[in-house]
Amino acid sequence: MDLASLFCADCVRHMPSIEFALWLAVTSGISLFSLRKGHRQFKRARLIEDMPTSKIRSASQGYTELIGVAENRGITLSSPLSGSPCVWWRYTIEKYQRSGKSSHWVTVEKHAYQQPFNLRDNTGVCEIDPEGADISCRHHHVWYGSTRRPVSLLVPPRHRNNFLGLKTSIGFSGRYRYTEYLILEGDPIYALGDFVSDRAGQRSLTPEQIQGDILRTWKGDFAALLEKFDHNNDGQLDAREWQLVREAALDEARRQQSEISGQPLQHQLAKPRHEGLPFIIGSAEQEKLSSRFRRGALLYSGGFLAAGSMASWLLGARLLG
Repeated sequence: MDLASLFCADCVRHMPSIEFALWLAVTSGISLFSLRKGHRQFKRARLIEDMPTSKIRSASQGYTELIGVAENRGITLSSPLSGSPCVWWRYTIEKYQRSGKSSHWVTVEKHAYQQPFNLRDNTGVCEIDPEGADISCRHHHVWYGSTRRPVSLLVPPRHRNNFLGLKTSIGFSGRYRYTEYLILEGDPIYALGDFVSDRAGQRSLTPEQIQGDILRTWKGDFAALLEKFDHNNDGQLDAREWQLVREAALDEARRQQSEISGQPLQHQLAKPRHEGLPFIIGSAEQEKLSSRFRRGALLYSGGFLAAGSMASWLLGARLLG
């Protein structure tokens, strides 16, 4: 049965039960999927609009919004396909395939850079860990070639700045299509995620937490532990000797924390630990990101209404016919 037959009430009434159930399941599924996606997009737009922006120096620990500019972390990074200098990249390589009378693009390779880059505002620097983030880029370009990996940019170096515009499509034909998304150094960065301040990688641990790590390390060399704390030389540690071990570990923990406290704070923004909170990174102004999610919410809402209406019509035509 073709799609046009779905608009014929008589065809729906005489449709085999299995085929009717399949069409009803498909339209209902599309409707529910669109509803879920639309709600998700709208929620993200509202978060971007309503969340107060924090400064790195004074930001609270936890779910936080930061705005600044992108910086590299002292390394020279180039995108794999175009060789463009950047702080983050994502690319897709697709192959044009024919199957009978139809043809379509098939993804053959897809990768994203997962190492951190820096966000700087006028109060400090925060490391951004992009893993698991919904990342939107102002620099997006597409071009074509005859090999799986592009031989060259197909754009003269003097035009490369234009090539790295907001959105560029190079009109060459070829069996392969290359799509690249970039965040360049100096781009404006909006980031919403889990903010943590840290000293020397200790995550602001208490002395008792550091003590536990020290005890686990000491137990790994039990012979040395016996040599130092087995005062009665019976080859084991009794309750009093274990108490001495714990006190010594706590003293060592306090000494380490005292050394750490003199070191500068390190800040990181990463994927929230709470599953219900989105992790968003965008190399565009806050208003543009909000508008992008609102447009997505409207499109999915249209899909929900269209597919839901079709499912309702199918059910009505079947039951009332």
